[in-house]
Amino acid sequence: MRISRTLLSVLLVLSVIGGLSLYRFYFLKTPASVKVDLHPQGRSKGEASAVVKIVEYTDFECPACATANGLMDELFTRFPGKIFLEHKHFPLPRHTHARRASVYAECAAEQGKFWPMKDVLFKSQKSWDKMTTVDTYFSELAVSLGLDGTRLAACVNSVAAIGKVNRDLAEGKTLTVNSTPTFFVNGQRVIGGPLMVQEVEKILGKK
Repeated sequence: MRISRTLLSVLLVLSVIGGLSLYRFYFLKTPASVKVDLHPQGRSKGEASAVVKIVEYTDFECPACATANGLMDELFTRFPGKIFLEHKHFPLPRHTHARRASVYAECAAEQGKFWPMKDVLFKSQKSWDKMTTVDTYFSELAVSLGLDGTRLAACVNSVAAIGKVNRDLAEGKTLTVNSTPTFFVNGQRVIGGPLMVQEVEKILGKK
């Protein structure tokens, strides 16, 4: 029995749709929109009642994350009081010093200096990402921001600080975060700073 060209075309389209569905099921299991619980712990800023709530998974050695950090600052200036942001550590394995940078930022949070430390790590990224060792450099950055050097030295090798970074990383993996920066804007997952800005503007408008 000969099969008409029309029927063959229909079967081909159905097979493609089926293949895409299987791909999405096995490789994109997390839906675009998910519920992400907020846990303010020295790594959040903005009003908890803000219209837009953002959770970011970021890597301090990631150039795109440094760019996104600047975009986020601009959004806070454009929309005062309307954005709440929580930072999550997500150091990627291919970035040699990313995990250590996260630990130093976590220890800065312990002394109430997370946001200044985050900014200076991103702004100086090109100065330290090719270094062989970074502890002395990171310590000097932290002390220049007013952190207590003795407390910092004890913190950066502590089980508590390293454990917080590891927990963020594990949490991100359960949400199938696999690149940085990844944002959840009111539960809507977006990847990259420009798309994050678009999502915020969709909610708050442009100004």
